[in-house]
Amino acid sequence: MIVLKFGGTSVANAERVRESARIATMQPNPRVVVVSAASGVTNLLLEAARAAGSGSTRTSRRAVETIHGIHGQVVDGLGRDDERHRARTEIDRLHAALDDTLAAIARDGELSARHSDRIVSFGEKSMSVLMAATLRDGGTPAAHVFADTIVGTDDRHGGARLDRARTRANAQAVIRPLLDEGRTVVVTGFIGHAPDGATTTLGRGGSDYSATILGAALDADEVQIWTDVPGVLSADPRKVAGARVIPQISYEEAQELAHFGAKVLHPRTIRPAVARGIPVRILSTYEADKPGTVVTREPLGDGIKAVTALTGLLLLTIDVQEIEDLAGAAAGVFSALHSDGAEVAFAAQASSRRRMTYVVDQVTGGCERLRLRIQAVVEEFEADVTCTDEVALIAAVGAGAAGHPATIGRMLDTLGREGIPVLAINQQDANVALVAAVPETQAQAAVLALHRELVEATTPAPVTTQRRRRRGSLLDEPIRVG
Repeated sequence: MIVLKFGGTSVANAERVRESARIATMQPNPRVVVVSAASGVTNLLLEAARAAGSGSTRTSRRAVETIHGIHGQVVDGLGRDDERHRARTEIDRLHAALDDTLAAIARDGELSARHSDRIVSFGEKSMSVLMAATLRDGGTPAAHVFADTIVGTDDRHGGARLDRARTRANAQAVIRPLLDEGRTVVVTGFIGHAPDGATTTLGRGGSDYSATILGAALDADEVQIWTDVPGVLSADPRKVAGARVIPQISYEEAQELAHFGAKVLHPRTIRPAVARGIPVRILSTYEADKPGTVVTREPLGDGIKAVTALTGLLLLTIDVQEIEDLAGAAAGVFSALHSDGAEVAFAAQASSRRRMTYVVDQVTGGCERLRLRIQAVVEEFEADVTCTDEVALIAAVGAGAAGHPATIGRMLDTLGREGIPVLAINQQDANVALVAAVPETQAQAAVLALHRELVEATTPAPVTTQRRRRRGSLLDEPIRVG
């Protein structure tokens, strides 16, 4: 069984929805299609909701009318009268429910997290109706299912946590029978339901996450993420001319890339697939014949595959007087960062064993507030605390890379030749990334230099080829990349 996920740009208008439907029908049955809202619709829904909460009825109405136009254009593109009438009736019902929710927000005078989740769900719900209608319009039996009846979560609105057992039971009870009837099942991405039945959202990367959640719950053979890029790239192609598609990477490499700033996958996306050993393939609806990138349990090769940058960070250093104080100081720092909601992107201990270095996301008040906050936490240890802002982490990612002593030497030599100071560096034999903290102003130069030295100089550019046909065993087939 295949799970295909189509992002917002892949369902932006009637033409893109038809093309995504065509791609879906090229895959063998059984298949599940997960859809995002049409590009721009989520922002318009939030604009309408915020305006309703602040009493700006005209602004709210204008946003809603734009949404009606986007959905109406897809309905009008359906060829069969019966499907066009059916889709319009279902979309009108969803739009009426949207109006009711906006009216409730206006009465409350504010946009709550609970209402926000309900509001944004209308984008995905509408697209699931439209995609199913487009599939049927082309002769493919299809049904839509709203994920807030399938994906079980807790009640943390805006970033709910998955309940795997409840989700698996629901998917097997609701989706599996539809698949057994020979229908393509179209499911909303991004949303789930709390124990009380309220609609929740899964946070950043939620639609991709939905695809792997459903893939795991239904024991899929493969999950395909269809987007507007041709796969996982070795660097940001807007900034690095030599960037190329990586034909195959491991789950660990994909998670490291996502963690350190790559935009194709959110780190959570991979986890359900890892648990079930399901390959995840990244493909482009604009270049559907290209092989893309397949993410599997095992890596291909042991060199550096990609270089990426995570910017907008702070560098925090803690120096204690006595070695025995380090553990207590570190525990206090981690606790304080956690309570402040600051994500630690990088942590390292100096060889002297008296210094800990943390690279964290920007926090309210910046470095000065963070320094004072941590100074108070470690006061009993008489520790010195310093903080540097405008820091970037540069990650060179590739399985086995951290295990090669020569690679870190090449990394430092390359940055040294470019005159880029290294504020901190981390190498772990069990990891798949070499990570260096540098001034943010020099992050781009660092990525260019390291990509040229560690990727372009060691791997040939791939030969363009058509994407392979799908056959029996997805796991045993080779990846055609040249």
